[in-house]
Amino acid sequence: MIPLKLSIRNFLSYRENVPTLDLGGVHVACLCGDNGHGKSALLDAITWCLWGRARGQVQDDLVAFGAEEARVELEFLARGVRYRAVRSRRRAGGRRRQGATDLQLQALAFGEDSSQVITSNSVRETQARIEQLVGMDYETFINSAFLLQGRADEFTNKTPAERKAVLSSILGLEAYDRFQSRARDLVGKRRSEADRLDGRLAQVKSELEAIGDPEKELEGVNLALADIGSSLEKARSLAEGLRTRAVYLQGVSQDLETLQSQAIQKRQDLTDLEANRKSIELRIREHREIVSQADEIRKGVARLEAAQQTFAGLEDSRQKNDALRQKANDLGRTIEIEQTRLESETQQLQRRGKEELTPLADLEQSLVSELEDTQNALYESSQAEHVLAELRDRVDALIRGIGEAQSLEAQYRSEGEQISEKLRLLTIADATSPVCPLCQTPLSEDGCQRLSESYEQDIQAKRELYRNNRDKLQQLEKDKENLAAELARQEKAHTERLDQLRTKQARTQGQLEASRSAAAELHRVNGRIEELQALLLGENFAQDARLDLALVLQDMKNLAFDEDSYRRTFQLTRDLEHFNQLNSRLTLSLTQLDNDEEALLQNRQLTSRLEEESQAIQEQIRRGDEAAREKPGVDAQLSRALADISRLDAEQQTALAARGMLEGKAHRRQQLLEDLEKETAALSQAREEFSTYQELVSAFGRQGIQAMLIETVVPRLEEETNLLLGRMTDNRMHVKLETQRERRSGTGDLVETLQINVSDELGSRSYEMYSGGEAFRVNLALRIALSRVLSQRTGAPLPTLFIDEGFGTQDASGRERILDVISAIEDDFDKIIVITHLDDLKDMFPVRIEVQKDANGSTFWLS
Repeated sequence: MIPLKLSIRNFLSYRENVPTLDLGGVHVACLCGDNGHGKSALLDAITWCLWGRARGQVQDDLVAFGAEEARVELEFLARGVRYRAVRSRRRAGGRRRQGATDLQLQALAFGEDSSQVITSNSVRETQARIEQLVGMDYETFINSAFLLQGRADEFTNKTPAERKAVLSSILGLEAYDRFQSRARDLVGKRRSEADRLDGRLAQVKSELEAIGDPEKELEGVNLALADIGSSLEKARSLAEGLRTRAVYLQGVSQDLETLQSQAIQKRQDLTDLEANRKSIELRIREHREIVSQADEIRKGVARLEAAQQTFAGLEDSRQKNDALRQKANDLGRTIEIEQTRLESETQQLQRRGKEELTPLADLEQSLVSELEDTQNALYESSQAEHVLAELRDRVDALIRGIGEAQSLEAQYRSEGEQISEKLRLLTIADATSPVCPLCQTPLSEDGCQRLSESYEQDIQAKRELYRNNRDKLQQLEKDKENLAAELARQEKAHTERLDQLRTKQARTQGQLEASRSAAAELHRVNGRIEELQALLLGENFAQDARLDLALVLQDMKNLAFDEDSYRRTFQLTRDLEHFNQLNSRLTLSLTQLDNDEEALLQNRQLTSRLEEESQAIQEQIRRGDEAAREKPGVDAQLSRALADISRLDAEQQTALAARGMLEGKAHRRQQLLEDLEKETAALSQAREEFSTYQELVSAFGRQGIQAMLIETVVPRLEEETNLLLGRMTDNRMHVKLETQRERRSGTGDLVETLQINVSDELGSRSYEMYSGGEAFRVNLALRIALSRVLSQRTGAPLPTLFIDEGFGTQDASGRERILDVISAIEDDFDKIIVITHLDDLKDMFPVRIEVQKDANGSTFWLS
């Protein structure tokens, strides 16, 4: 992931009108400013936009004080494609019981003006898509590419198991965890399947023993069924004859009941016809009454139609008048909007010229003077180089003197040791036959004494020369140390002075160019203001709208719509409306009068016919009573015959059930034998697959393929760490990574771990025993090594490295060495952003992102 553009609104200490941070051309940069001014907040904005995380902050606390919503927009490059992520957060409050987060994602494959929205259905799904694009989650990011403020030791202070888990995540080994989980699930399924098959085989064998052989019992049941079938056929023949007679008698009884119901229905029909006759006679009287008012009703309808026609014409005029009035209002608003726009543009240009351009343009003379002073100061500072050259010559002379004194010291020590050895040989010589220890010639006792005294004198002389030379050497070294310190101080001061003056020169030149640009822009702005004021004063704007408005007002005058006539005509139509209803009733009465008179005639004819049918039904009822008296006897005989059939049917069904059960047992026995064979084969296959998946669980586990892959990466990680740590410590410190250790139980078994052992010239010590500066170097080396190993592992460089603070624990030499390391690795990264508040450090970077905070919040600029 390579950040390209960052836009912030109301995020932490940043409020409205924050400029966009364009990192497109930045390679190595320093993010600097005083503590608490918002340096780390810029990197928090990047991590919050991509992962929704920012140094453990509560989401609502990220919204700037007094604001309702925070918004961060980040354009970044991932996998060769440009994307834009936009995350916003609305603070809880008012009717919202909790805050709301929104996350949008766009692909800018064809430029900013042709983006494609690729946001998923939910924030969680969009978040997962972003993590897939950048190739890491937040924890992996802060343990490799991002040295978070106060958490540079994030990786080092984790437990060995947690370190190994982080390394596994960085190497993408979580896929093997998923493989192991899948294999473990399959082990459980195959174990369950084998257990199920074991139980099923036991059940089949038990059921086979219980069934036995049902063939002999089935033969006896078939004979009994043949006897029952013969008796049942005779009983059914008898019952069929009785049923035929009973059906006839039942039909007679049912006909009698039907006839009685018909007689009742006929009497009810006659009653209904009488009521219908009275209703028809009432309608005929009402029709004749409305027909008598026909002339009056037709005159009222004619008056209503005339009033409605007049109202229709007035309604059309009203609609046209309303349309013209609305158009006139719209044109008036158009003129007012254009006037407001011109006035607003004039005010904005006047305010910009007064508040922005004029003050900046007035600075030109003072900036020219300041630039000349800076250039003169640069020339004067460059003349001080000869003083530094003299100091360097004096240091070189002292170094040569120290070398000569060290050579004399070695010479005096060697000569003294030689004389002491001669004296020792002379002292241990045999007194009875003294000889010279050098030439082996005999010596008298006096000769030995004189020679010894001569050696003692030479030794004392050499010691005196050695002491004098030693004092001289110490004085030379002291003078050299003092003079070297003075030289370093003056060189540093000279370098700092030159850097400050060059920085000031560049800043002043930039401000001078901005002042001259402001003067030119001010001239263009004043010209535009005069042009706008002339337009407003002469009302020479929106001419088309003004012409259209005059035409519309003339059309309204020509239309001459009368509102009072419209209301009077409308009320007249309302007053005459009831004639429509009377006319409808008249039309209906004229149509229905003949129909109702015809219906009255038909009613009288139907009444006469129903009376005749009722008398015929009464005669049929009398004849049916005689035929129905025979039915009880026949019903009793049929009941006895049906009881015999029912008994025989039950015996037959019992025998059939017994036969079906025995046939089912025989079929089930054959099926069980087939199942026994299939289940035995399936059990063998399940046990074989269970064994295979068990082996895969071990292979995919932390001590299997994952451990092997980590073992191949750890040496490279250790090598990269020690390479960087050596540059920062003159090869004094060394890191050893151990991936296995013996169990504390003393059994000799090994457990997987990731132990960090650190050693220096004093030996190996635990990481916690090192000072803050030394610990930071170890942390920095490890974290950068993690990033480089990750880039080598994936086959593509890890694009961006962020380092947030940590240099305060280092002395000047340590900071210089860390900067040397950053310079050495800058080709491995597309961007390196270092955060610091140290003035002597930020001037060493080619690009600075300077952060400043005031009462209006934080802001930043590139320099």
